Amino acid sequence: MSYKILALDMDGTTFKSLDNIVMENVEPINQAIEKNIKVVFVTGRPIHTKLNRLELFNFKNEGAIFAAFNGALIYDLKNNKAIDANPIDKELALKAFELIKTDKDFSEIELWAYTVNDKLSYINMPIEQGKILKHETYFFDYEPVVFDSSMEMLDCHKILTMNTNMKYVEKLREIGLEVSWTQGTWAGEITKKGINKKYALEFLAKKFSIKKEEILAMGDGANDVPMFEFAGLSIAPANAHDEIKAKASEVSQYTNLEGAVAKAIKKYILGE
Repeated sequence: MSYKILALDMDGTTFKSLDNIVMENVEPINQAIEKNIKVVFVTGRPIHTKLNRLELFNFKNEGAIFAAFNGALIYDLKNNKAIDANPIDKELALKAFELIKTDKDFSEIELWAYTVNDKLSYINMPIEQGKILKHETYFFDYEPVVFDSSMEMLDCHKILTMNTNMKYVEKLREIGLEVSWTQGTWAGEITKKGINKKYALEFLAKKFSIKKEEILAMGDGANDVPMFEFAGLSIAPANAHDEIKAKASEVSQYTNLEGAVAKAIKKYILGE
């Protein structure tokens, strides 16, 4: 099979978790780009953060795409513009914050909302009071704002729920939000209903007239499950969660840190 889209998760797959890229992956990715493969980062991360290291890649061709916030914002890197956006409506985003106050079981849950204003993120408690919030500051170049009822909530590309629990996740789903979370992991990702990584691949396949069989996807976490359900070939690195391994066409013998992405590109795209 000749693949035309290479859809890559970032954290835990192409990159170290919540950190920089695995350098072994850079050259094979650029070689794939040179072969006119549409290499698309399909990730929970925002677009404009230094940790993405986009300067390492030759994203100068038409179809250089970044699908951020699990598909909520699809961005044309060559022309520096959004080509599709599906944020959470501000009323629903506000409900996610208000739910925290309704149950003592939610008192330690931490929220980080990426609003449609690239320079504004809302959090529900000061950074120093949270257990996990500080980790997200590495992806955001401005100070997040502690939201209170006197402020206007904005539409949000994505909301992170950290230190969360299933009871809160179920409440979010009841009010009509999409939540991707594996119990026991540090954070869940909240998006508009129906907006996920599968949506991103469907959008791109239609835009570029590419069959789903011509898509190779790689990912390691719960938010990658929808993407794996659509892609023709799905590969999980050895470090992936069990639920994503169960959905994968193939489980690599290599972890993300051992260059699972590089090795898959060489095998299935570069023919080495």
